[in-house]
Amino acid sequence: MINYSLKKIAQIVNGELIGDGSQIIRGVNCDSRLLKEDQMFAPFKGANTDGHLFVADLFNKGIKASFWQKDSIIEKPKGNLIVVSDVLNALQTLARYYRMSLNCKFIGITGSSGKTSTKDIIAAVLSTKYKTFKTIGNHNNKLGVPITLINMDDDVECAVIEMGIDDFGIMEMLVNMVEPDITVITNIALAHVQQFLTLDNIVKEKCWINSRLKKDGCCYYSYDSYGVKEQLKKMGLKDNQIFSYGFEKASDIKALDYSIRDKYTNFTVKNYPETVFRLPILGKHQVLNGLAAIAIAERLGLTIDQIQQGFEKIELTPHRMQVKVIKDAIIVDDTYNSNPSSLAASLETLIDYSNSYQKIVVIGDMLELGETSLFLHANMANLIDFRLFDKIYLVGNQIKALQEKLQENNIVSKHYNSAMEIVDEIKQYLTKGNVIFFKASNGMKFASLIEKLED
Repeated sequence: MINYSLKKIAQIVNGELIGDGSQIIRGVNCDSRLLKEDQMFAPFKGANTDGHLFVADLFNKGIKASFWQKDSIIEKPKGNLIVVSDVLNALQTLARYYRMSLNCKFIGITGSSGKTSTKDIIAAVLSTKYKTFKTIGNHNNKLGVPITLINMDDDVECAVIEMGIDDFGIMEMLVNMVEPDITVITNIALAHVQQFLTLDNIVKEKCWINSRLKKDGCCYYSYDSYGVKEQLKKMGLKDNQIFSYGFEKASDIKALDYSIRDKYTNFTVKNYPETVFRLPILGKHQVLNGLAAIAIAERLGLTIDQIQQGFEKIELTPHRMQVKVIKDAIIVDDTYNSNPSSLAASLETLIDYSNSYQKIVVIGDMLELGETSLFLHANMANLIDFRLFDKIYLVGNQIKALQEKLQENNIVSKHYNSAMEIVDEIKQYLTKGNVIFFKASNGMKFASLIEKLED
């Protein structure tokens, strides 16, 4: 993490220092509840509150310093402040300065889905050889990335940074801070359509993660992602910088087959046909994430044994295909987010699960799909054979379009308006022999639904 004096920080961000410039700062946080004594506070004005209101109290509790937005209407408290025209811009400037001081390989990960799982898998593998750091949780945006970088230890050898975007220009902002040496594009699909409008726009913005790639850098991408290779070529990347992974014959890193048994996904790779790789997570799509990890591990000099050891120690971020047991039922919690491609991939995983289980699916709205939302919800019936599930529950407003399509195909489903309405209905299935799958966009509050089932 940073270990700078307030005076140096003020110089880096071109801010006005008020107070003792000799104070040493070790990290920054924008959450006053998590702030450590030697960290600096970064206040932001939100929809419901203003972080500047907490600064005086934080000083009373012993916090050494805080940023301060120049145009804040709140009276400045007595204490060490760095006054800047824009706190977010100051954080990003500080993050870039610190990142450039580090002797570390940066792996940047983006995509419409699969970013977080891929980050977790790659970090687990690299940690068997290198001191490795990864983005905590889902702090992958224009605020989360600078906080992540600033609080990273200075002796890290490999940093795996998730880079998420929801609008034009955000990737440029993130790349300016991270400047990844290696990039991964997990998947390109219709997500945040309200902002990007078209799939071509999504491809261009995601591929911009490579805009500062050096000559010895490279990009790994999922072979079946629309338009990626063509866009990378347009950006000037050479053939020896572009590598695909997938199940397709033409993939540079190719999975030969896979199987799901209990809580594991086993697969083989063309380069190592005699080796069975074993992931302690479920899904064909997780094989793709595993391929990206194998490719990067190879590039950075890891052995097969180290890769296997890394796979065994994977710890996924919560609510991403997380498997748990409630009462006697197997619960598959994939409730952090949802879009058509990730929903299809997750449902395919459930289909591959042993037929000795009764398979119950609880699916909620996919949000931020714009004007195409109803079509994309209904179209799930064309992507997945819902007859393979024993019980189907649909939650939300947009998902009604899928129910209507299922009815046309004589497939029975039950609809509820909100997650909390379905709790008692699902509790009857918390028995041995049932696997219950949950997926929806985060705004549908499915995580709270699962917590209720655990009560």
